[in-house]
Amino acid sequence: MQARWRLMSAALAALLLAGCGSTAAVIPGPVQHVSMTLTDSSTSFGLTLLDRLLAEKDAGNVFISPLSATIALSMAASAAHGDTRAAMLRALGLDPSVDPSGELRQIIARLNQSDDDAQLELAQAVWAQNGLHLSPAYVAKLRDDYRAELASLDFRDPNAPSVVNRWVDSKTHHKIPKLVDQFDPNTVGYLVNATYFHALWTTEFKPLSSAVAFREFAGSTVSPPMMHRNESVIELHMPTYVAELLPYKGGRFSAVLILPARALSPADFATFLTAAVWQQTMGAFHNAAGATLGDKCKQWAQGDSTVICDGTLQMPKFKLDYQKDLTTTLHSMGMPIPGAALPDFCGGCYVSSVVQATRLEVDEKGTTAAAATGVAVATALRLPTIVDRPFAFALIDNATDAPLFLGAIGNLG
Repeated sequence: MQARWRLMSAALAALLLAGCGSTAAVIPGPVQHVSMTLTDSSTSFGLTLLDRLLAEKDAGNVFISPLSATIALSMAASAAHGDTRAAMLRALGLDPSVDPSGELRQIIARLNQSDDDAQLELAQAVWAQNGLHLSPAYVAKLRDDYRAELASLDFRDPNAPSVVNRWVDSKTHHKIPKLVDQFDPNTVGYLVNATYFHALWTTEFKPLSSAVAFREFAGSTVSPPMMHRNESVIELHMPTYVAELLPYKGGRFSAVLILPARALSPADFATFLTAAVWQQTMGAFHNAAGATLGDKCKQWAQGDSTVICDGTLQMPKFKLDYQKDLTTTLHSMGMPIPGAALPDFCGGCYVSSVVQATRLEVDEKGTTAAAATGVAVATALRLPTIVDRPFAFALIDNATDAPLFLGAIGNLG
């Protein structure tokens, strides 16, 4: 029987907590635009994966980390050969003839830094069955390019899951305390990427005392706690949706909220939130706020697209947890799993499953942002955008537009 090599990806967006206590270096200088094949493909991969998950039967909230999945699957692909490796990279939208580890090393080094305003922490770990010897070249790549921690583990030991769960709990600042319940008896390896994010809005929201009836995916209504902002909201108006650009302190990251003109089901979102909509939205925001979304906002209009700089927004405060076995969905996208052979891990080893867990918290204090992009203006006569129906929400890297986290949210009860 072939040995199972399980691939796991844990991701966390923690938007409420105070500082994470990191001692990482402060990032010098302004944010610079970066163009990289891997970040471009990560966006396309993330949108495709999100749409596939939304189209599945009984789908509800879906919130994923394309970055976390890309790192974990690239680490696995680095242990594969030939057609298997090529198929894994093609499913990620990458050129099979190019080793992605070089770009990933740069991405991890650039993103895995914290300052007083924003913390983004990426951590990788690989556990191998006691006595199993990985390819020396693969071990070097894991350590040098992916900055992964490597350790041995007896997966047949009933306490083995707790070893992995303690690591995940620590790396996600106690936001994902448990990722695995038990290991299959054939498990000989386990890989995890943990992504932690915490930041503060450039301009804080204020609590909204009036109730808002939020229509959920199934059509029922709830009254979640709401918050509002009457300044520094960059807003795109399109015939079929409104989008908000919400920057965070420090200029490295922003949130993008996309609100369709009508209430959509998860399946409707799967056809609405396309690469074309994403590119259209980000292109309009760049026209108004510059290459890295940190310039002073300038009103912009073209055809039926308009960006204003003094929008007002009312949106829910919310928390959500999402965990999903992605194996079947990734297989439908061309990823050769389960069954992808990983000879550099061991002879007969193959990927048996891929799971991702995320947590998201949004409140008045924040997520992450750049310098204020608007001046104080009178907004009393402007009708606010009210987020009272399912919406898309993304946390993006301002240097590349790549979504670190991406989802469609419609259940807040």
